[in-house]
Amino acid sequence: MMGTKRPLSPREMKRLRGKMKTIELDGVEEVIIRMKDKEIVIPNPEVSKIVLGGEIYQVIGTGIERPITTKQETTPAPKITISDADIKLVAEQAGVSEELARKAIEEENGDLAAAIVRLKTKKH
Repeated sequence: MMGTKRPLSPREMKRLRGKMKTIELDGVEEVIIRMKDKEIVIPNPEVSKIVLGGEIYQVIGTGIERPITTKQETTPAPKITISDADIKLVAEQAGVSEELARKAIEEENGDLAAAIVRLKTKKH
């Protein structure tokens, strides 16, 4: 027959299961599926990522449909808090002033290691 697929044999199924990796994603607060004119919001879903060649996300939960408003609300990025100890550490490790260290930490959104690497590789 043309266009029909034959079922997988038990051996093929076992081989595929051996290659498949399933990861449970903890702490997911909501999943939003956005379409042209509406979105489906799934609060407190159970989410698994299945890796088999590509990535497949399995979402289990009850969705709530709502229309998309023309103006999407955006929340500003949270301001990071940088301690004096972090500034001193980065300045010492990178061999730069505390002012440059603070700027690098801000540019790297609080990632101290990335700030040190940035300062060590950047020409002053």
